[in-house]
Amino acid sequence: MGLTGCGGIVGIPPAAESWPSPQQEVAPEAVRYPEVRLSVPTAIAADPEAQRFLLLRQLAEAGLVGPDEAATRRNANIGALAPYSAPPPAAGLGRPVALRDIADRLARLSVPAPGMPPSVRQAERDFLMDSLLPAEPVTRTPPARKDSAALSVGRRRAEDLARLGLLDHEEYQREMATIIAAERELANAPPPPPPPPPKKKKAPAKKPVPDGGVPGATRDGDIPGGTVPFNPKGTLGLHLLSMASPTTTDKAVEALKKEFPELAAMEFKAVKTDIPDLGTTYRLMAGPLSGTDAEALCRALRGKGQSCAITNF
Repeated sequence: MGLTGCGGIVGIPPAAESWPSPQQEVAPEAVRYPEVRLSVPTAIAADPEAQRFLLLRQLAEAGLVGPDEAATRRNANIGALAPYSAPPPAAGLGRPVALRDIADRLARLSVPAPGMPPSVRQAERDFLMDSLLPAEPVTRTPPARKDSAALSVGRRRAEDLARLGLLDHEEYQREMATIIAAERELANAPPPPPPPPPKKKKAPAKKPVPDGGVPGATRDGDIPGGTVPFNPKGTLGLHLLSMASPTTTDKAVEALKKEFPELAAMEFKAVKTDIPDLGTTYRLMAGPLSGTDAEALCRALRGKGQSCAITNF
C-alpha cells in the first residue's frame, strides 16, 4: 500500500465530505410590496366619492400616503362627503374609479425599481393620487341641490359615512345641522308661482340638400361619431406610463430600456392628452407592433410589474 505526497492513500478515494461542495445558485429574493387592505362596505358600494376617501384612508394605513398628504387631499375635497356644510370638491369625483388598480400600482411605485429615476416614479405617483383626490382642484362641482328629495338623501348618506368613520363627529354634526336648517327653510318658503303657459313651437326649417345629395350624408373625410380611440386593425403600440411633464421623457425611456431589454429596439413618443377634470398628461408609448406581438409583450411586461395597455401608435 503506497502513500501519496499529500497524505492520502493511493487507490482509496477520499471521504465524500472532503470534496468541496458545488456552489449553490441563490435565487433572487422576491420583491415584497406593501399590501393595501381594500374592502368596500355595502353602504357605499354605489358611492364612488365615498370610495375614494376610503381608499385614501387605507393607503395611509398601509404607509403609502403620509398623514400630511392624506390630510391635504381630504380637506381639499371634503365637500364630496359633506356637500351642505363644506365647499364643493373637485369635479369628477362621482365617476367610478379602479380602486384595486390604483392601490396595486402605488404599492409597486413605493419600491424603487432598478433603472427607474425617482423623478419618473414620483411623476406617475402624483398623477395617480391626483386622479384619486386632487390636492389642488382646478375645477369644482356646483353646490348641492337643496330640494326635499336631495336633502333626505343627504341626511341618510351622512349617517352612513359617520358610521363608517369617513366623517368624524364634528363634521357629521355640522352637516346634519346644515341639512336641518335647509329643510326648515324649505318648509317655510312660500309656494312657487304657477309656470307660464307653454309657447307654441315653430316647425324647424328644413335644411337644403345639395343637388343629387342624400339627407344626412357626410362629406368626404368626415368620420361619423368622431375618431375611434383604439383600432385593433391599425398599427399598435404600448402605453407604458403617464407623466405630468414631457421633460422627463428621455429619462423615462432610458430607464425602461435598461430595465426591460425587450424594449431597446422600439420607438418611443410622448403623446399629450387632456383628461376632463384632471388636466393635461403625457402618455409614453412604444411601438410599432402587430396585434399578436403587442398582446404578448404587454402581458410579459405586466408580469414583471410594469403597467401596460395596448393602444394605437
